[in-house]
Amino acid sequence: MTTARMTDIVRRWGLIGVLLVLFAGFSLTLPDTFPTSGNMRDILTSQPPLIFIALGAMIVLKVGEFDLSLGATLAFSQYLVILLMKDTSMGWGLAVVVCIAVGAMVGLANAALVVGVGISSFIATIGVSTILGGLLTWISNGNVPIFGGAPHAFLRLANDEIFGIPLPVWYALVAAIAIWILLEYTVFGRELGAVGANLDAARLSGLRPVRARVAAFVLAGVLAAVGGVLLTARVGAADASTGLQELLAAYAAAFLGMSAVRPGFFNVWGTLIAIFVVAVGITGIQLHGADAWVTPVFNGGVLLIAVSVSTVAARRQMAAGGRAKRRLMMKDAGGPAPTQTAHSVDA
Repeated sequence: MTTARMTDIVRRWGLIGVLLVLFAGFSLTLPDTFPTSGNMRDILTSQPPLIFIALGAMIVLKVGEFDLSLGATLAFSQYLVILLMKDTSMGWGLAVVVCIAVGAMVGLANAALVVGVGISSFIATIGVSTILGGLLTWISNGNVPIFGGAPHAFLRLANDEIFGIPLPVWYALVAAIAIWILLEYTVFGRELGAVGANLDAARLSGLRPVRARVAAFVLAGVLAAVGGVLLTARVGAADASTGLQELLAAYAAAFLGMSAVRPGFFNVWGTLIAIFVVAVGITGIQLHGADAWVTPVFNGGVLLIAVSVSTVAARRQMAAGGRAKRRLMMKDAGGPAPTQTAHSVDA
């Protein structure tokens, strides 16, 4: 195997190695608590809400924007769904549909501000997140939790199992596969990537960047709302403060995922691997008895490392593309092609 091939394998799958090292390390230091079936089940079943908003964050990043309202959308939907069922006697199916529609409307509002008005996605989505936080405080009467009141059929959405695996894990897997197919194997998915790579070039090429960016925000809002509904269905209760902390972890996963599977590109499977790297790390730290402040420090550190790694990967990819372009230009000019000195990443 050539050195270039080995380097490519390490770059694509090194994050899985990190996951295995973390797992082995915590298993050795916490043999009675970490590698147990109960702990593995807890890690697996607690991730679907985060997976949904991480996929939403990744889709918006794919078009070159940010959506900082995803955590607030998840928090709002997880409270609204049980409030509708308990206080209005609305059927659980309709309550779920209403929450998903609210998520879509939040995404549409973000798109209107960013794409229509031209406001920076940072500012626009922070503003929408703040509004959602205020509305959540209103409907929760000052952040009063709701315990109970959800029908059994609703709770089964997140607590029934198939082959011993809870349904939310299957939902997250199906969503991941669907988004992977959308991004990798459809014209629309390639359009999303082209818009994110160069908005002006995409417009001049006859693509429809407005449609792509609006669709990204709306889909992200829907995914966040689904994550909130599943969170409530799993625990059968709602707290107005739940879900907001998931935003940082979602972006850490999306950026860290750029270092795996398709280095330099936001991708579904890299994001999923990164989610479990973060989950295993946090679980191991908590089982070691770390104080509460360690978790946000860990999440913030992972985000900074992930952004740094993805930035370096993107620069290397651009440098490799520049070298390839120069070789092509020299070949067309009849001159000798310069020697390739770095292994390029597949687009």
